[in-house]
Amino acid sequence: MPLVVNKEEEKAKILLAFEQCLTEKPIFSVSLRDIAGKAHMTHPKLLNYFKNKDELVLAYCDYIKNFMSEHCRLWFTEHRPEDYPDKQAYMNAFMQYVADGKEGEQRPLATVQTYVLAKYNADVERMVKEEFLSWKALMKECLTGVFGEQATDADSEYMMIYIAGVFVCRYNGVLSGKINGSLMRKFQSCLPNINSLCFL
Repeated sequence: MPLVVNKEEEKAKILLAFEQCLTEKPIFSVSLRDIAGKAHMTHPKLLNYFKNKDELVLAYCDYIKNFMSEHCRLWFTEHRPEDYPDKQAYMNAFMQYVADGKEGEQRPLATVQTYVLAKYNADVERMVKEEFLSWKALMKECLTGVFGEQATDADSEYMMIYIAGVFVCRYNGVLSGKINGSLMRKFQSCLPNINSLCFL
C-alpha cells in the first residue's frame, strides 16, 4: 500500500524549518538546501512542495498574515468586554496579548525579516501590504464589536500601526515595561485626530 503524504503538513514542516534557519542567518543567506536539512528531507523532495525560494518566502508571508489575523480574531472571540472593568482595561489586555502572546503560542519568528525583504521584492511587498490591510480590516471589525459605530477607519488604522509597532519592538527586545493606559495615551497624543476610542 503506498504511503499517503499530507502535503499541507509537509509544507508546514518546511515553513517551520525555514523559520528555524532564519534564527541562524539572514533571509538573504538561507538556501533551499539549508531549509531541506532543517526539515530532515532531501533538496529534491523539498522542490516537490516549493519550486524555488521565492515561492517558499511568499508562502511564509501568507502564513504570517493568516496566523496573526486568526489569533487576534480568536482573542476577541474568547474575551468579552464585560469581563473587564472598562473598555480601556479590555484594550490594554488585548495589547498585552499582542506584545507577549499566550503560553504555548508559537508565533512566526521572522516577520521583521519579511518586512525588510519587501523593500527588495515586489511580490513580498504585495504580500506584506495585504497582511497589513487584513490587520486593518480585522481591527475595524473587532473595534466595531467593542465600540459600535463609534469606531472609525482611522481608529482601525491607528490600531494596525500600534499593533505592528508593539509586535516589532517586543520581537526585537526593546519594548520596556508593560502595555498600559499611559503608553496608549502617549501614542494617541501623537495622533490628535484619532479620538473616538476612549482609551483615556
